[in-house]
Amino acid sequence: MEKEIMDDVKKYQKLEKLKKWRDEVQPIPWYFDGLENLCDRIHPDKQFLQVTDIKQLSKDTKLFRFVSAKPNKLLAPFRAGQYIGLIVDINGVRTSRPFSLASSPNQLAYYELGVKRKVGGFVSNYLLEKLKIGDILEATEPLGDLYYNRTFHGKDLVFIAGGSGITPFISLLKYISEQNFKLNIWLFFGCLSEDDILFKDELDDIQTRRPNIKIQYILSEPGPNWDGPYGFITKDKILDAIKSIENKFFYIVGNRAMYSFIQEQMKELGVPRHRVIYEFYGVPDDVTRIVGWPKDIKASSTIKVTIEFIQRGRKVKEIFDAQCVEPLLNSLEREKDLGIMINNGCRSGACALCRTKLVSGKIFMLPEVTMREIDQDYGYIHPCVSYPLTDIHIDLTLI
Repeated sequence: MEKEIMDDVKKYQKLEKLKKWRDEVQPIPWYFDGLENLCDRIHPDKQFLQVTDIKQLSKDTKLFRFVSAKPNKLLAPFRAGQYIGLIVDINGVRTSRPFSLASSPNQLAYYELGVKRKVGGFVSNYLLEKLKIGDILEATEPLGDLYYNRTFHGKDLVFIAGGSGITPFISLLKYISEQNFKLNIWLFFGCLSEDDILFKDELDDIQTRRPNIKIQYILSEPGPNWDGPYGFITKDKILDAIKSIENKFFYIVGNRAMYSFIQEQMKELGVPRHRVIYEFYGVPDDVTRIVGWPKDIKASSTIKVTIEFIQRGRKVKEIFDAQCVEPLLNSLEREKDLGIMINNGCRSGACALCRTKLVSGKIFMLPEVTMREIDQDYGYIHPCVSYPLTDIHIDLTLI
């Protein structure tokens, strides 16, 4: 027995000497950080971004350029077409909004985000009016499913953009043209007027250099000197350019009104649903006009929300008032004295980062939102697109 122990000790000593020799002869490269740091590099819990440039794109849209605020922390890689969530603190209200990346993923020295003013908007107006060069914001990792998948999407792609919905397509077109991928692309870009065509110089340059990329600007309110197509992006305009829907894959980004119209055009063209990908577009300005909203619920109704959460290591229960026409997540963020922020990304019910346990009560969820069956079975909701109809009770300790 003693001999076996000594043999094991000698083996251990030999292995230690070998390890020491390897460390001396083969030092670990500076860029090697192991799997944990690699995962954090690709999927960081948060990023800190510093504004380095601001460019006016139109009367109501600006382009912001961000670099990493931490010199030793690189920006997370992303796929062209994805977005990040910018987290802001406005008069004590801590909230976030998703913005599509307009920069190319072929370089990670900076991110570029296009921000358009939303009438009555809370975050967009703050960014456009208050954000300045040198400011630092917190952000999420890149998220979203609107990106090119060469296995399933094929080589004939149709991009349909409305207004500021062009931003993810700018990233996609930069990525595709820089890599010189042999793809056939048709971009239909609908705008109000010629002054509202964002990134026109860049788009024209890409189209000039890449004959496989064809761009059509369609104005709904053209000026007297406009000689291009006008009106809406109809099935006839689409078919006239692409000739056939066979083997085509469609990407669509715009506002809610545009989606309603384009969906009908897709149906009339006979485009299979699995050949279309829509970017999620947030919550409606007036939820009471959405199909399915209960007619007996008044827009002025106030709801009692009971919330349980962990504070300083113990479980706390609080009650506050919320408006039935405001998403539950927004109402919770307004309760700034609670100091709670639910993790979220898309604010459209798609990413499921904000999933929350509904203990009791009834909510209205936007009809286009899909949820995992297991979440439905166990009573979880997406508070970013959930509107309280009765007094409700949510438990954040069960997220």
